[in-house]
Amino acid sequence: MDNANSYFEARNLLPDSLPAELTQLTAKPTEGLTITRIFAGAVPTDAEVSKKLNDAAPVIGWTGKAVAYDGSVEDANRKALEAVASSDVVVLSGIPEAALQAPIAAAKERGVLVMIDSKNPPASVPGFGAAPLGGDMWTRIGEPAAYATLRATSCQGGVAVFGVPADAMRDLAAGIDETMKKECADCGYSYTELPSSDIGSPSAVNAVTSKLQADPSVSLAFFTVGDLAKGIEPALKQAGINVKIAGALPSASNLVSMEQGRNEFWLGIPQDMTAWLVLDTAARALDSGRPVVGNHYPVPVFTQDNIVTTDEVPTYPVDYKDQFEKLWRVTS
Repeated sequence: MDNANSYFEARNLLPDSLPAELTQLTAKPTEGLTITRIFAGAVPTDAEVSKKLNDAAPVIGWTGKAVAYDGSVEDANRKALEAVASSDVVVLSGIPEAALQAPIAAAKERGVLVMIDSKNPPASVPGFGAAPLGGDMWTRIGEPAAYATLRATSCQGGVAVFGVPADAMRDLAAGIDETMKKECADCGYSYTELPSSDIGSPSAVNAVTSKLQADPSVSLAFFTVGDLAKGIEPALKQAGINVKIAGALPSASNLVSMEQGRNEFWLGIPQDMTAWLVLDTAARALDSGRPVVGNHYPVPVFTQDNIVTTDEVPTYPVDYKDQFEKLWRVTS
């Protein structure tokens, strides 16, 4: 408990500054460039990040564009090749670089920067030259998640983590496991993966309930995606299961449950911050001419005591736009 408390005393639950690793660029970004983000059209949060990126791009004199693909590798490649032909920076979400070799090759030939969310290191600028929200970022986010869990449970009982089949979510769960083992080996940890298609469905609720019924040592259920917790509260109450609820990537309804005292905490990955960090990663890669991994994220840990609004996921630091503009040399 001392270590968990000290961890947050040193960092604050709500960040007041951008990560120190984000240093000032050597020069103001070249104006007049076009950045195109290709996203999964069926994922509302992905579309919102693209919109936020378009809103942020003019801050450095760029034009942002958003192009939806139908979820298939074939359509992603078609849209990426089209974007490479008309953009200076192309951002892709949800497709591994191994499946995007044709657009990457075309980008390298045309002098275009391609950015892909990936654990693998980017290779060159131009070409696949940056990984926003990549590298070990999600594993690192598992650290504050674990310390918040230890605080919420007073280091008594285990944590059952529930996720979906995505590398980022698996890495987040692995980060929790690593820190839990280091700080409280007796607390217990388990990870259960549910199909993405089950999000919000009775199948997911039943799977979570069954898992918690089978292991009475669990004192907190952690959901790597807030939507996975939909319908869990009444199901646990009906089953007589007294387990605390927490997680990451919350929706507004998750924050409402927390504000009302029914959930313990939620780690925010706000869409505004995600978009501005994507833009920051692009600017850094072009500024240095070298591959950049964007693996630093100022993660707020929301609790009933510090939540200020449940209309949307609040972004911290509060003055993040001003701080980014100074880093990018677009303001003094």
